[in-house]
Amino acid sequence: MDIQTVVSTIIVMGLMIATGSLFALRVNVTSEVKSVLILLILNIAVPAVILNGVFSVDLTGDALGEAGLIFGISIVYHTGALVFVKILTVLLKIRSMFGKKMMILGALGNTGFLGIPLAATIFGPAGGFLAAIFDAGLSLTVYTVVIYLLQAEGKFHISQLKAVINMPVISIVIGMIVALSGFRPPGMMIQFVEMLAALAAPMAMLYVGMLLPPLIKRGRKVLFPMLWFPVTVRLLVIPLIVMLILSLFSFTGWTAQLIVLQTAMPAAMITAVLFSKFTSEEETAIVTIFASTLLSLVTIPFIAWLLI
Repeated sequence: MDIQTVVSTIIVMGLMIATGSLFALRVNVTSEVKSVLILLILNIAVPAVILNGVFSVDLTGDALGEAGLIFGISIVYHTGALVFVKILTVLLKIRSMFGKKMMILGALGNTGFLGIPLAATIFGPAGGFLAAIFDAGLSLTVYTVVIYLLQAEGKFHISQLKAVINMPVISIVIGMIVALSGFRPPGMMIQFVEMLAALAAPMAMLYVGMLLPPLIKRGRKVLFPMLWFPVTVRLLVIPLIVMLILSLFSFTGWTAQLIVLQTAMPAAMITAVLFSKFTSEEETAIVTIFASTLLSLVTIPFIAWLLI
């Protein structure tokens, strides 16, 4: 694994977050501004990322079968990770909505901006494509199960299922239909989607950066007592367990290594946006993202070293 690639990618993330923080120091980031950014990220940029991943690779023959396998593994993994971390929260008696936040932060990783570039650099174009498919599994889980969990608050209502029908999920369905049909969109459409997809990571990180100065100005305690839980589970416990499971099933080779590295990513950037939209505050997600991203500079190379 190229450690320099990891370092440079995280530095870029940090610079974008710092840019958002500097902007927030000079401009009053109102609730209206935050709402507009959330809508742009969730309804335009994220769907474009999903479609761009489908359009960038010719899904035929063995490539389609391998993509389907990775997508299935991703769905099973993310669902299983949520259940696993939920069990841990119960054992540690972390209750209510805070327990749900710890579960989501501990189970979901930044498989998009950090995971896809790293995979493409280490394993080549095929690795980048399969990483994008793995990230699509995360997207499907986030915009169905996770949104329901954040809205449900322990009670079930039919109206809560409306959140499952959203632009990212619609984009996943359209992308799969396009891939299976063999239809190739016009070059102008591919370029349009690619340009929109390029906005996703910068906008998400700028958004997180904008939230930090107001948080500090309010004088709240930044580090919460349970921070160690989602960070440790996300960066070490889950990837080590996935590595063990894959070895038990004799699933080896570069594809297995790619999957393990994807499970070792820091907390997902999108959690800050989701917590802002579906809960009363997003500070927990912001602090966890900052802490896990910084520590991943050490833990990702460590996990890669174990895979050698």
